[in-house]
Amino acid sequence: MILVVTTEVFQVQSQMEENKIIEQNQYNKQKINIDQPIQPIRPTNPDIIKVQQITGWPLEIAIYFVSEANVRNVKVFEEALPIASIESGNTYKFQKINHNTNGSTDGGLFQINDVTYKGIVKQFKSEGREFKSWDRTNPEFNISAGMYWIAYLKDNHQLEGHKLFTSYNHGVVGARQYASRSGTYESRYSREVNTIRNELIKQ
Repeated sequence: MILVVTTEVFQVQSQMEENKIIEQNQYNKQKINIDQPIQPIRPTNPDIIKVQQITGWPLEIAIYFVSEANVRNVKVFEEALPIASIESGNTYKFQKINHNTNGSTDGGLFQINDVTYKGIVKQFKSEGREFKSWDRTNPEFNISAGMYWIAYLKDNHQLEGHKLFTSYNHGVVGARQYASRSGTYESRYSREVNTIRNELIKQ
């Protein structure tokens, strides 16, 4: 007797589930027009949209840029993007390689120097980070490296504004020597970055 009741209940539940599936399929057919292409989902974070508009990067790179900035507590439009603009010659391209007179090279969007590059790679490997390519022109690695270095200067040396920008350009020791000679951390480089910063904030 119990077995019969259980079987009947199971059959009723199965029928109800089938009816729900049929109803859902009919509902979906009404809502979705198969003749219309599916529109991609757009990001709701205004910073991502603004970065993409300014740089012309694909969406996934803009998302990664903002995400890495947030993780490292780097300000997107006040610090990261102005530096990237100046370093890339206002192109926001990742392929730029600069050969210095001392034999070293700077590479990628953030123009990571040879010495800085080695230190960052060592740090990332200790953190367990992995990249498809560790080349400085790889957008993923270069963005991560640039954000790490800006955050390092801010956190370990308490730098901001002209001090931060000049130290990014000259190195910490070089910036101190420059400030000792000129009496200020404000430099041509820091003024250029600051000008871009003000323009980006207004946009």
